[in-house]
Amino acid sequence: MGVFFEVSHLTVGYQHPVVSDVSFSVQAGELVGILGRNGQGKSTLLRGIIGDARRFSGEVRVNGVDCTHLSAKKRAALLSALPQKTEIPAGVSAEEILEMGCYPTRRLFQGLTEVNRTKIREEAERMGLTELLEQDCSKLSIGQQQMVLLCRMLVQDAPVMLLDEPNASLDYANAQTLFSTLRELVHRKNKAGVLVLHDPETALRWCDRLLILHDGALYRDIDLAQCSVEQMEQTLRRLYPNICVRENPYHEGYFCYLQAQKTPIPYAE
Repeated sequence: MGVFFEVSHLTVGYQHPVVSDVSFSVQAGELVGILGRNGQGKSTLLRGIIGDARRFSGEVRVNGVDCTHLSAKKRAALLSALPQKTEIPAGVSAEEILEMGCYPTRRLFQGLTEVNRTKIREEAERMGLTELLEQDCSKLSIGQQQMVLLCRMLVQDAPVMLLDEPNASLDYANAQTLFSTLRELVHRKNKAGVLVLHDPETALRWCDRLLILHDGALYRDIDLAQCSVEQMEQTLRRLYPNICVRENPYHEGYFCYLQAQKTPIPYAE
């Protein structure tokens, strides 16, 4: 299979570059995590890919199409995004949020087609959101809101899904539900999924590959199915010097933990 989603020599930032000369590719049906410590440019990289941060150089291609100079509507047909924080206005129903996913196929000044409405109903039912459609989305729980926003990405049906720490405001149960749903959708619908994370345990549990971001550059690209425990531990210690990685006895993959600090942390009264 050829390259599906490709980032080539991308340098992005704001007044000045934050992330420099990053290149990677993602195949259809693959969920790739971007992992790094705070302040390393993970979110900026994602914003640069979708055009919300300044792009100094490089290309972003989906199926060979360069997204750099596309209109917002044409770009939305190729890339869907879920920011870390999404402000949902009061009085907007969950169904209206899902209708926003029809933007790439909706004609100007025209209402939704029956095809659009069928797509919304099918995706809402598949994700168990049918009973929430008429409710004010701003009054739903954070977990429910995130699932609605994920469902909006499915209605949009772009081949590439980009998510920035979607579990940031979720409790453990909702986070596990979201990641399980996301992984199953990426694999079943042959999407290219890119997920910004700061938690290595979550990354090891749910991702197929990891891109390690360090000092504003791509340090390592790891295929979890081909990596040994020793290699994974050595790589992650670039970010977390006292991390330990072990094989997970309950499912394929790894789990990790931090060794106790050798020097006690002073207690401040």
